Amino acid sequence: MKPISETARETTAKVSEVAQKTAENAKATAEAAKARIQDGYGRARAATGEFADRTRTATSELAAKGREQADAAREAAGEALEKGKAQARRANSKLKQVAEDQPLTLVAGAVAIGALLGALIPKGGKKDEGE
Repeated sequence: MKPISETARETTAKVSEVAQKTAENAKATAEAAKARIQDGYGRARAATGEFADRTRTATSELAAKGREQADAAREAAGEALEKGKAQARRANSKLKQVAEDQPLTLVAGAVAIGALLGALIPKGGKKDEGE
């Protein structure tokens, strides 16, 4: 049988060896976890960057379309204004011509319009006694 001191030394050596292997395994596991975390972070950062780029591009495109539509609306409004002005000038010119050529017709038309408006205005009468 071995002496107790020798058995204790062997046990201490084995315990030290197991502890060292455990520490090495823990270190390797930690390094692997660190590498996986860094890889995941890198992929997430790349995906976020791509998303931000797509968002910027879409926003720029929408802004450009908005400007185009605003320009088209401004141009259409300008054209409508010019057409309205031209129609008003033509109507004014026709009215002046009628006033010069047929003044009695113009007066008769004005009287007819006045009579129509007078018929549309409510007549003043007694108010209901309930009020």
